Formats: sequence, C-alpha cells, structure tokens
Amino acid sequence: MSVSIKDVASRAGVSATTVSAYLNKSAPVNKATAKKIEEAIKELRYKPNLIARSLRKRKTNTVGLIVGDILSHFYSVIAKSVEDTARKYNFSTILCNGDDDPQKELEYIKVLESSRVEGIILTPTCKNGDYIREIIESGIKIVFIDRLIDGIKCNEVVVDNENGSYKAVKHLIDQGYKRIGIIDGGVDITTGKERLNGYLRALREANLEENSDLIKIGDFKRETGINLSKELLEGKNKPDAIFSTNLEITKGILTVIKQMGLKVPEDIGLVAFDDSDLTQLFNPPITVISQPVYEIGSTAMEMMINEIKSDKDIEKTPIRKILNTVLIIRDSTRKIK
Repeated sequence: MSVSIKDVASRAGVSATTVSAYLNKSAPVNKATAKKIEEAIKELRYKPNLIARSLRKRKTNTVGLIVGDILSHFYSVIAKSVEDTARKYNFSTILCNGDDDPQKELEYIKVLESSRVEGIILTPTCKNGDYIREIIESGIKIVFIDRLIDGIKCNEVVVDNENGSYKAVKHLIDQGYKRIGIIDGGVDITTGKERLNGYLRALREANLEENSDLIKIGDFKRETGINLSKELLEGKNKPDAIFSTNLEITKGILTVIKQMGLKVPEDIGLVAFDDSDLTQLFNPPITVISQPVYEIGSTAMEMMINEIKSDKDIEKTPIRKILNTVLIIRDSTRKIK
C-alpha cells in the first residue's frame, strides 16, 4: 500500500500543505515541525513521487539525446560524453536512435516532449525544422550537435568541417596526388556540404580541375562506402587517392579495396575524416582528420545545463561553438613522384 503526503501529515500532526512545503522547500518550516515530518517519513517509509513532483514544478532534470546512428563510433562516443557530463550535474539522459530517419526523429522528439524533458540534444536530419521551432517556443531547450538547420536559433556545437576537409585534401595534393576522389555523406546536411566545400577549395587552390566523375555523394553509412568506392575504382577515370568523409564510409572503402586486391598506399592513397582505435589498427594505419568527439558531447551538455539553469531567452542569445580538427599523418598515403 502506497503512503501519501496526507498519511505523513496525519502521523506528524500537521497539515498536508506543511508537509508539501517541507518537501518542496517552497515555504519555511520551523525546526520542531520539520523534525516531526522527518520522523513520520521514516516511520512510514514514505518515498516522494519524484515524477509527480517534477511535473508540477516542470523540472525533471532530464535531457533527451537523439543521435543519427547508435552503432556508429562517433555517436556512441557522443552518447557516452553526454551521459558522463549529465551525471556530474545530477541530470539524467534518455537516448534515442534517430537512425538519420526524419520520421523516427520526429517521433522521438514527440516522445521526449511528452516525457517532459527539459531539453533535447540532437543531430538533426534537417527535415523537421518547423516542429523543432515549435518546441523551442514551448520552452524546451534545444542544442544541435554535428549538424545545423538554417534559420533556427538555438545553441550549437560543431567542428570546423570545411577546414578539416581542406587540410585532408591539401595533404594529398602535397603528396603529389592529382586525381583525388571524394565519397561524401550528403550535401543536404551541413556536415556533408561543408566537407565537400573543403575538398573543392583545396582543388581550386592547387589549380586542379574539379571532375564530377570523382565526386560521389551518398549518406554517412558503410554501404555508401562500399557502393560508391566500387563506382570510383571501377570507373574509367580511376582516382589515385580517395578522401572519405567519415569513419563508416571508410570501413566500406577498405572492404572494397581488399576485395579488389588493391593495396594502400601502393595502389590508392586514402585519407579519412574521423579517427578511432580502428583507423590506427588498420594495415596500414589511416591518415585522418581527427575531431574532438568526446568534447562535442560534453560541450553540448554543459551548454544545455547552463541554459536550463539560467533560463535565458535563446532567441536573443544563441551560441555556436566551433571546435577545431587535427590532421594526423599515418601510412595510408605516399609521396608521388
């Protein structure tokens, strides 16, 4: 049988209003009365209904996280860092795998909204902008990570994608590669668009002609790396190097290279955006653009908690945090004579 505030009040000889004031710290309660309430709580083993209390106060200390693909190394690290940071502030997280599917993303946003989360951190598919605007207006805090939606004012944490890609392709050019292919995850989202822009900027700077046969656009999944690297490597204008725009694509590219009996870097150079333990264990280790993945998640959660606590009008004070990338040179390229 559950114990209610009325039961505690009856045992302590005070009103239910006084017990509520004591529990919620909404009004002062003298020491003698507080002691009676504490004794009644212990005797009855009363446990406050934290969910009900939080709903009344509209404070749940809970933040939702919607990621693009939980199986991805990038998003699993993001989830870990968001949770680690949340726990430092006594916040809880609800993890949702949006799977880069606009419909799933919308469904999860609605689930989180009905769960009364105080905020949502998400990598948007960029297809649900109107609804996201509505929930921001309703008071739910939003922080975008990795990708942005133009015209929506909320806090954002991203990396410098264009300069990262530029550094990757410039390294290939400096090594002497001329026919550099790119497999990108999609120009309809900011991450893919910016990484393609960096690739093109490096070509222009080196006076290398842009060749549409060497530009392949798909999504950020392993299957894209498999299918589009086959197109590149079986095409008439075969590249002498490939720039991969994320780790999952890189896995697909390496699968095809092995299947075709090719060797890196003897037959094909390779540079990838994204680092992990895997890229160091591949034979040879892959030259990468490393992004501070853990910092992306922790920074986003810090932003979220600060916004929840300060309750600022985000329409007036959105913050965009742009984190730097680092080129790590390993053995997947060689000097071309």
